Amino acid sequence: MDTQRTLTYTFVDTESSWDRDLFAGNRMIHSRYEHNRIGSRIINAAALFDVDIAGDGTVAFGAVKSWSQSTHRTDLAVTKALFDNLAERADRVVVTWGGVPADQQILTLTAMEYGLVLPQHFQERTSATRHRMHLDLSLAMKSGGKTWHHLSEVAHRIGVPLALLRDKARFFPTRSPAEWRLLTGHCELDTVVTAIVMIAWRIAQGAPGLRFEPAVIATIGAFLRQRPDHPLANELKAYSADLEHLIGEDRQAA
Repeated sequence: MDTQRTLTYTFVDTESSWDRDLFAGNRMIHSRYEHNRIGSRIINAAALFDVDIAGDGTVAFGAVKSWSQSTHRTDLAVTKALFDNLAERADRVVVTWGGVPADQQILTLTAMEYGLVLPQHFQERTSATRHRMHLDLSLAMKSGGKTWHHLSEVAHRIGVPLALLRDKARFFPTRSPAEWRLLTGHCELDTVVTAIVMIAWRIAQGAPGLRFEPAVIATIGAFLRQRPDHPLANELKAYSADLEHLIGEDRQAA
């Protein structure tokens, strides 16, 4: 293992909803098909969070950014804002949870619909030697097996409190600015939770010097410095305080 290499990650999450017109059109095409299909979904919000893991286990942080139809009006504008920011991060690895079967598909359909160019992270590899710039962490954990894990169950397994996970499958209405704030906050939180899971996964892969509790405390602190009014800021602070308590107990035991 190259212990000097810094892993530069940009954690990305999107939120989408069923589009009435696309849904109606697809039902006309497939009149006997009873289930909604992913081709009928459009992007409502997107978020990213830059996290670097150095070869010695040091963790550093960059921007937290998010966009929604509340501020950008259309799925095209939200998608273009995400693409423009990922173009500025061409040398970073985009990390998603379930991104290959979900986020990437909807973003690709949006790009095709509006004539956008996908960021290279989501483009088809043109050669076997081209470095993959999109890591779907759930797919990496699945490997050659059949089991797909939900982000919430993996996060719970490594100690993320249920207070941060219980609304993972919730439907967020978007009729008011307050409801849009909750949806965008949910999207942002998913980038943080995925980053926390990545830390645990890198430790399991033998990352030298990386310690879970200090790295997660730093991750939460970096996020809250940019999003102090996040809807779950208090829950994130409580989780960080619990981890600090664990570190204190370990020092006393030593």
